[in-house]
Amino acid sequence: MISVIVPVYNVEKYLPQCLNSIINQTYENLEIILINDGSTDNSGNICDEYAKRNSRIKAIHKENGGASSARNIGLDICKGDYIGFVDSDDWIELDMYESLYKYMREKDVDITCVGFSYAYINKNLYHNSPENFLYSKNPKFMYEIFSNQYYGEMMCNKLFKKFIFDGIRFPENKMTEDAFIFFDILEKVNGVYISAERKYFYRMRDNSVTHSEFNPKLLDCLDLNEYFLKLAYTKYQLLIPKIIIKCLRVDYFVLSKLVISKQLSENYRTAIYLQKKMRKNINSIIKTSELNIIEKIGFLSLIINFNLFRYLLKSKNFMKLLIGKKMISYP
Repeated sequence: MISVIVPVYNVEKYLPQCLNSIINQTYENLEIILINDGSTDNSGNICDEYAKRNSRIKAIHKENGGASSARNIGLDICKGDYIGFVDSDDWIELDMYESLYKYMREKDVDITCVGFSYAYINKNLYHNSPENFLYSKNPKFMYEIFSNQYYGEMMCNKLFKKFIFDGIRFPENKMTEDAFIFFDILEKVNGVYISAERKYFYRMRDNSVTHSEFNPKLLDCLDLNEYFLKLAYTKYQLLIPKIIIKCLRVDYFVLSKLVISKQLSENYRTAIYLQKKMRKNINSIIKTSELNIIEKIGFLSLIINFNLFRYLLKSKNFMKLLIGKKMISYP
């Protein structure tokens, strides 16, 4: 049985689409755990209505504590041999769990992963385009997985064997909870399979923390940087160059949000700290093959002058190149 854990918070507009995509899975042996995390809209009632209509669904209600606390409750009570996660404003292909389960059995691995599509508010999709990859435990296992951009820290496009979460829980009150347990999870597995099929749809909402204007919670990303760098220098030395670039990407993301926000003045010291950090690593930014030329221009504009970066943002052509996303319409 697969236990599907779904944290729910104020998503009444999107929740039915999410739940319908789960209950209609071609793989039917599911335990669906809905954790209403103190919603103030109709989300809790929707959970209860679905639970009444489908015996596989458990609806749990709790005070608001964040997605991590909701997921952890699900992990504490789930009974399946396999575990999946779905965010309550997203949706999945009807055969996603059948595919993930099939690959887990066929490839004899502990984690299976499928591709995903970003679904934008303007009804456009951006597809990531993975290839098929099979990784088995070896001295370079961590390096190989970390280097594969299609695996990532995201939990929701994956299926896990339950034993992986023995002793592992999501850190609470952190925005980047998936990433904080990335290495802990991989330390416990003997194999990972990544499928080229795209089965998960990740909704990009304007009011979400990572896609809205600057939010103080984004500073959690800087804590993650420190955590990743510490791990790199103490345990995964082979990953140091890649983790440095990854951390610089995070710095860029946070700083780019900050310099165009109304909160810049009150967070100016943080902005200058990030700018100096990028400036210190300018050689790495210029020389790395992991950043394209447009991304490097974005970095350099922030390093040179915040006003220059703001000017570039006003250019639609630059933004299109910077984002680099091919859009198609979705129904």
